[in-house]
Amino acid sequence: MNKPKTNRRELTLFLIVAFAVPYLMGIPLAFAQRAGQDTSLFANAQMMYPAAGVMLAFMAVRRTALPMRFYALHIVSTVACAVCSLLSVFMPEQSWVVYINILMIVTSVLGWVLLLTEKKEKRAAAGLRWRGKIRTALGVCLLFFVLKTAMMFLSAALSGAEYWSEYLAYWQSFVPWYYMLLLIPNFFLCFLPFFGEEYGWRYYFTPLLQQRFGKRCGVLLLGVLWGLWHLPLNLFFYSPETSLQSLAAQIAVCITMGVFFTYAYERCGRNIWVPVLLHYLNNNGILVWSGTADISNQVYTWGDIGMTAVLYGVLFLPFLASRIFKEDSKVQS
Repeated sequence: MNKPKTNRRELTLFLIVAFAVPYLMGIPLAFAQRAGQDTSLFANAQMMYPAAGVMLAFMAVRRTALPMRFYALHIVSTVACAVCSLLSVFMPEQSWVVYINILMIVTSVLGWVLLLTEKKEKRAAAGLRWRGKIRTALGVCLLFFVLKTAMMFLSAALSGAEYWSEYLAYWQSFVPWYYMLLLIPNFFLCFLPFFGEEYGWRYYFTPLLQQRFGKRCGVLLLGVLWGLWHLPLNLFFYSPETSLQSLAAQIAVCITMGVFFTYAYERCGRNIWVPVLLHYLNNNGILVWSGTADISNQVYTWGDIGMTAVLYGVLFLPFLASRIFKEDSKVQS
């Protein structure tokens, strides 16, 4: 089912919530980072904003047949995450990370209940139905996980003999296999933040950019904007000491993975749940590939950035040649 035509008011509201709010939240994020506080709450909250922007925009222009219960759940969860992020700056002694983790589990489970009990017509109108092609979807997800795993092994091999030996020893332990087994059940307990990004980027914003700039230019521009969207996190969470390098790597990763995520979305019948799964695998796969979920306060060199850009480019940019990105293919409007 095609979405109604987007108007300026709807797009403006989406951009305010999806882009302006994260940048404004960068101010308290900076205070928290400089005070040596845990800033991971801001990263979790930021993932929720794009979908909240879409939902508030749809509601503001009174689109019909919306799954209002699920929309309300996501918006309330987003506000709760933002509030907890702000409170963590002023009351850092509280266990805010624990509270947010519990909130995400409860709202994710409740989200499935609301989605599965919603009318099919409303889910379809909001782009939330699973559109079939299960084998294709599983194949795309498996391909992505294999490619990312291969990239991690190649990166380890290029990092020197000592690191390569340590990395092989890591894979001979039970740790990566244990985390791999947890990937499937954990998805159902924490899908909401990954949905939060993909509903905004793949379902809503990418088609708009493609309509304006063409299939290939649109998806590449989305990658640049998606990368810049991470700027507050690059400055005050991922890599405060080497934020410029972090931003460069972020843009390279977002451009290349944006191509693959959009390819997967279109290839699987414009099924939003496929890029949601891919985003989840990319983020939570870090536990499998490295044994840790800590991605804050990293230090990058320009050599690291160059290798990242080459590896991601070689693996994911070739999908830009797919017929899915030909201009005569119809884009959802």
